[in-house]
Amino acid sequence: MKVLAAALVSATLLASANATADTQFVALDNSPGTELCMAFASNKPLDMKRAIKQNRVKKYQIDDKLTCNDMSLAEFASVYGLNRTSNYMNLEISTSTSIKDLAMAKKELVYISGSK
Repeated sequence: MKVLAAALVSATLLASANATADTQFVALDNSPGTELCMAFASNKPLDMKRAIKQNRVKKYQIDDKLTCNDMSLAEFASVYGLNRTSNYMNLEISTSTSIKDLAMAKKELVYISGSK
């Protein structure tokens, strides 16, 4: 039973890692909101921490007010599998398990705009 649970956890992590690897994010403008969304979309907590510091905001302010592509951060993280930055931001994201044929996967280009 433990082996099955471990296999399920590793498959879920692999699927979420592939979801972000297949997606390329492009900023639409140079606004501070878009800069924060791009740092969030990088799925690298250190990049997010730097962007927060450079824009002189607090984590709790971002949770309440920042939207990326007209979605809350939790919803944005759930759609694109951004589990590392969502953990850094202490966001509760819903997880789902899906099977994706990696041979048929194509790169997805997503344009990001943040809240003003």
